Amino acid sequence: MNRSLSLVALIAGVGALPLRAQFPPDSLVNLQVLPEDTEVRELIGIMRGFALGLGVRCEHCHVGEEGQPLSTFDFPADEKPTKAKAREMLRMVQAINGEHLANLSERSDPPIEVTCATCHHGLNRPVTLTTVLLQTRADEGIDAAIDQYRRIREQYFGSWTYDFTEATLTDAGQQIGRAHPDDAIEFLNLNNEFFPESPGIYLFLGQIYAIKGDTATAVANLERSLELAPGNPAATRVLRQLGRD
Repeated sequence: MNRSLSLVALIAGVGALPLRAQFPPDSLVNLQVLPEDTEVRELIGIMRGFALGLGVRCEHCHVGEEGQPLSTFDFPADEKPTKAKAREMLRMVQAINGEHLANLSERSDPPIEVTCATCHHGLNRPVTLTTVLLQTRADEGIDAAIDQYRRIREQYFGSWTYDFTEATLTDAGQQIGRAHPDDAIEFLNLNNEFFPESPGIYLFLGQIYAIKGDTATAVANLERSLELAPGNPAATRVLRQLGRD
């Protein structure tokens, strides 16, 4: 089996030994997706890679308590739903790499292959920051979403986990701009704190203020966008629509 599957193997339903036995074990049991001849040391490396890819620890899929010795874990047990889900994810990765990508006519050398880190980037649930913020806004309001962004940025900035480019908050604002223009403006103003010289943010602010019917503020933002990016056709077009040539 290709070693690129290593980041998903912890969830493959592997077993190690009876509860409270030695760790690492002498042999493996309950292998349902990985080859039966997988070696113990290889499996341990696979498990570590999986934990890094999803930002989890052994107890995510296996029966045991965080902080307790691994010898106390019941690795063969299948009672956690996350283990069953993980087996399916492993099969999916095997199919992508072994059937779909392998059938491409031209591939790089060495070939690029999918791992769980490809999608998860250290997150248990591989959702974008835009999705997280919009869900929080829908459930708790825009102020909660703004606070959440600041907390997440402080915790994860510089990691591979979330996208902190201006596109994240701009996308959030665009998705709700027509239905909830005031909340969209809050997202874009927050974006402006981190990217104060972005012509795109001022362009989108201008468009949303135009939707609100606040022509003066729309024009001010569009003109600022043109100052930062002279000749921007989108800003010029909206200004023309607002009667400002």
